[in-house]
Amino acid sequence: MTAQYPPQTSDLDPRVAGLAAVVECQQQEIERLRAERDGGLLVPVAEGILVERLGYSPAEAATHLAELATRTGITVAELAADLVAGAVRPPRTLAEPGNAPDFARLPDASAENSALLEEVRRTAGAAAVAVWQVRPDGALGLAGHSGLDLLEASRWRHLPVLMDCLPQRAARERRPHWIPEVEFAPAVPLLADERRGARAVVPVTTARSIAGVVEFVWAAPLPLFPPEQKRRLTALAALCGREIVLSTQPAGALPSTVGLLDSGLFARPRSDESGQVTDFEIAQVGEDFEDPHGRQPAELIGRGLTRAYPLLCAYGLADRAVEVLTTGATARLGPVPLVARTGGAATPATVDVRITRFLDGVRIGLTVGHDDHRLAQLLHNLQHIARLGSWEHSVLTGEMTWTEQTFELFGLPTSAGPVAWDELCTYVHPEDLPIAEAFQTTLLARQEAATVFRLIRPDGTHRQIRAHGEPVLSESGQLVAVRGIYQDLSAQYQSQVALTATRDRLADTEHEAQQQNRIARELQQAILPSAARPVEMDGLDVAVRYRPAAQEHKVGGDWYDATVLPSGRILLVIGDVAGHGIGAATGMIALRNALRGLAVTGASPGKLLEWLNTTTFTVNRGVTGTALCGLYDPESRTLTWARAGHLPPMLVRGGVTEQLPLPRGILLGARPTARFEESVLELRPADTLVLFTDGLIERRGVLLDDSLDRLAAAACHAGTDVERISDQLLAEATSDTEDDSCLIVIRVSEPVTPA
Repeated sequence: MTAQYPPQTSDLDPRVAGLAAVVECQQQEIERLRAERDGGLLVPVAEGILVERLGYSPAEAATHLAELATRTGITVAELAADLVAGAVRPPRTLAEPGNAPDFARLPDASAENSALLEEVRRTAGAAAVAVWQVRPDGALGLAGHSGLDLLEASRWRHLPVLMDCLPQRAARERRPHWIPEVEFAPAVPLLADERRGARAVVPVTTARSIAGVVEFVWAAPLPLFPPEQKRRLTALAALCGREIVLSTQPAGALPSTVGLLDSGLFARPRSDESGQVTDFEIAQVGEDFEDPHGRQPAELIGRGLTRAYPLLCAYGLADRAVEVLTTGATARLGPVPLVARTGGAATPATVDVRITRFLDGVRIGLTVGHDDHRLAQLLHNLQHIARLGSWEHSVLTGEMTWTEQTFELFGLPTSAGPVAWDELCTYVHPEDLPIAEAFQTTLLARQEAATVFRLIRPDGTHRQIRAHGEPVLSESGQLVAVRGIYQDLSAQYQSQVALTATRDRLADTEHEAQQQNRIARELQQAILPSAARPVEMDGLDVAVRYRPAAQEHKVGGDWYDATVLPSGRILLVIGDVAGHGIGAATGMIALRNALRGLAVTGASPGKLLEWLNTTTFTVNRGVTGTALCGLYDPESRTLTWARAGHLPPMLVRGGVTEQLPLPRGILLGARPTARFEESVLELRPADTLVLFTDGLIERRGVLLDDSLDRLAAAACHAGTDVERISDQLLAEATSDTEDDSCLIVIRVSEPVTPA
């Protein structure tokens, strides 16, 4: 059909005429496309008839059809229509539910079907072939067989949907199963299980669904099925399966199941040429089904789902139906807002959709909720979420009315009835009775009232209730009722109590921490003054500095000591106890005093650190730290020193600063026993030695070596006076860790030249 020119519309408004012409042209174009589509669909059907009747392959059937059309002088579509018209059987009438055939009886296969199955079995080289038809309830009924004895056929005449076997699996999964030998088959009942060969189970599909299943059984195993053999077996299964299944399909099966739909509708899938589901066709409507738009069942049956419910499909109805058909899982949709028609009136409403798989399609149930129902549900949900319960007391009749949530707040079943106005105080905590009585008195005095009281429920639990009420007056001003709400504040009240207790505990903890930090700082300041006076020892000028942490809670365990021993040697020590607070301060005091006592023995620095480590590990458990211990001999100007995980000292000599090589030595308190290597340094007059803790140089994001290089550069240009050197190094320190730090600057005195 070719499109015609638009009709004459000279009497109309030009804009209306233009629109009418466009609509007319589009309608004619739609009719033309429909005609072409219908003709195009007949060609594949005609080719299938040639494949079935003449044994052609699909390609040979297409070529033969084209040659016939050329010889007869008509189009391929017209020839296809003639072939289909001659091949189609007369339509079967739909039987009444009571006249449905007996599924329990094996169908009597016609001679034509038996011959067809026998030919298919020989062509496939199989020992047996069986064809099952899919029943409306999902069971499989044996429709024909070849190569099976009557006893075996009787055993497999009916396969319930819950029976786990290869035919049911193929129907359920909608895919063929290829088993080259029976050892690879799953542990399920097998057709003709005495034959231990290969098996192929192929579903028979129609344009809408699974129609049946064909199983081939071989007496011996086969190699893996090649693609060519799979295509041939699939074609054989389709040939015999469709012919036998359609010829034995019982009528009246669907009407017998319509009663199962109740308030739903049944829709079958529509598929395109590739087998993809494009829409669903409404096949049956339940007796109790209510269409949201007020349509009768006759107006819905035969319609596509997208045409009948376009708005619901826009919200995903068709897509969900495809998922349900594929997976079998029930799906829900909604609530979807739409305009419902009831008695000819249009009202806003919502629709909840429930989709389940049913027979070879889906069952769709629609539940319509109008605005009043929706608002009532919203109010119910609001009261449940906010734990609100409404009430109203009639002053005239004494009747009390409660909502469902009010019963929940009081812990009473709805069957118990609401608590009367005069009995309310029996549920109130005795200490809160005056509050509840004042609340009622205020309302009866025609004034709004609000209060909070404790409610005692029948199970003995207490709830914190907020009550708010208002008087209801008649037009003449007479008090007729009081109404209000109860709200359960127990969760908020308990949270507030817990929050208050937490705040109190935090305040106590903060005060305790401040006290401990103050004590720790006082301890450190008493033992380690921030800027002690320079110490003049035999041949040495010594300056010490201690800089506490910027914040009190970070008071650390840095310590130092410089003293002359009875032997005349000078003890030089610097260390850092791990941690902060009073624990670090007391640990520092313990290490400092222990080392002073041990040093009197005259032992070497390595031995002193060994003893100090043992003391730390056994006596001061949990304390760890670093230390550097040196003994200076004024006569030989030699410094013997050892370290326990501490940073190396720096030597300034002749305007050049260098880090001394590190002797081996681990952290104090890390092991019960440890050895500490000693190093000997011969000092010269005017040499300067700098000992320090990590709090002086550590900086976030900066490598330790870079920080040490900065300190070395600063020490090199700091001058010769130990006091000035100490102050300048502290001033130029780049640390940003807010840790405390210690510094000892030692300078070897130059010999005094006689006048």
